[in-house]
Amino acid sequence: MDLSRFEQFWLAEHQRLRDVRDPSLQQQQLKLNEIRAHGPQNQLIERAVCLSERQGLLNQLSHWQHLRRLLTLVLGVLAVVIGMGVSQTILSQPQPLSLLFAINILLLPNLLMFLFWLAFTLRKPRPSGITGVAYSLLTLLQRKRGESALEQSWLAHVQQQRLLQPLMAVATHGFWLLIAISSWLTLILYLSFNDYTFQWATTILNAEQVATIAHAINGLPHFLFSAQVPTIADSATNTTIAAQAGRWLALCLMTYGVLPRVLAALLAVGLFYRRVHAMELDLQAEGYHAVVNALGESRQQTNTVDADTDSDTAIHFRYADHGHGSYLLTLDYEAEPEYTTSAEQLGLVATYADKQHMLQRLSANPSAQLQVRVAAQLTPDRSSIQYLAALAQTTQQLTVVLVRGSQATYLAQWQQQLDRYGVAYVVA
Repeated sequence: MDLSRFEQFWLAEHQRLRDVRDPSLQQQQLKLNEIRAHGPQNQLIERAVCLSERQGLLNQLSHWQHLRRLLTLVLGVLAVVIGMGVSQTILSQPQPLSLLFAINILLLPNLLMFLFWLAFTLRKPRPSGITGVAYSLLTLLQRKRGESALEQSWLAHVQQQRLLQPLMAVATHGFWLLIAISSWLTLILYLSFNDYTFQWATTILNAEQVATIAHAINGLPHFLFSAQVPTIADSATNTTIAAQAGRWLALCLMTYGVLPRVLAALLAVGLFYRRVHAMELDLQAEGYHAVVNALGESRQQTNTVDADTDSDTAIHFRYADHGHGSYLLTLDYEAEPEYTTSAEQLGLVATYADKQHMLQRLSANPSAQLQVRVAAQLTPDRSSIQYLAALAQTTQQLTVVLVRGSQATYLAQWQQQLDRYGVAYVVA
């Protein structure tokens, strides 16, 4: 699945929240030495994507995006229907049609909502307006599938990266832009193929007041399109020139309804993508800091070289994606013959044949957890580390039990080598 930059950072935030709640579980599902990216931020993102893939989150993310596109389509259709309905409502009034009534119905709701957005929505810390409706519906649908964690990390992500306001602006202006465009096109369509008459109908205003209002409204349309105010008569019953009135009505809707929303939507989209491009992870945030430190220590690993050879080939520990059961085996020598454990014991593997047979057995049936007992009096040579790396591929979690026994000559060396490769161990 190809992930956008926004989705990659979203998954990183999602895994950060999981790390805060249960870091040990995350470590069990992905070892740090599996990460190949360079730089702390890229490493955190790669880790988040790998963990998400193993935890099935990519399927949830795909479902989220599918629902988002579906809701966008539904809200878009709703906006188009509303816009068409507004124009049809005006044009279905008894003729002659009132220009003052038409201009108020076409423009006033749009302009009032634009001012409301400027005054209040920009300061909201959570989704509101049409974005809040879509977010609530997405949350409800996700929770019905038991996938409620994604919307929490989405909200935290857009808040931290300062993306919430641009996103809300895109949704709000996009919705109202569709209303304005569909209303404008419906108006043009009906005026092109039907015969209407218009008048400056009013009950309480005189001709001078009507003229003042009309010329105030016409200021911007006249500047942009050289629009002319339809003839204003003293009597409210006198009709004005129909063609001139229709064109003026359409130009006013274009000027005050369509163009402001187009400009605002374009600015919001530009700001959103600019901030997406500039996104950075806060490496000092809770959940990130510990992982970054662990990744740094993992990157300081040096190659293990056998004392009898000059080879410096790197050894990599990779783990199985799935497994069942918990097992224990002893490598080369059992320092405590009387040792007992609840895990299923596979016995001692010392010879080359024993080791190959054990690898074949475990490869055929990967385990969830494998403990390998190693006597600390034995040297951590290359062949031992290579065999541990081979065993790691047969289990989801490998733990080396360093047995002190009567002598622990090479305990420190074993600890150093296991730390270099990020292998979990305990000292017994």
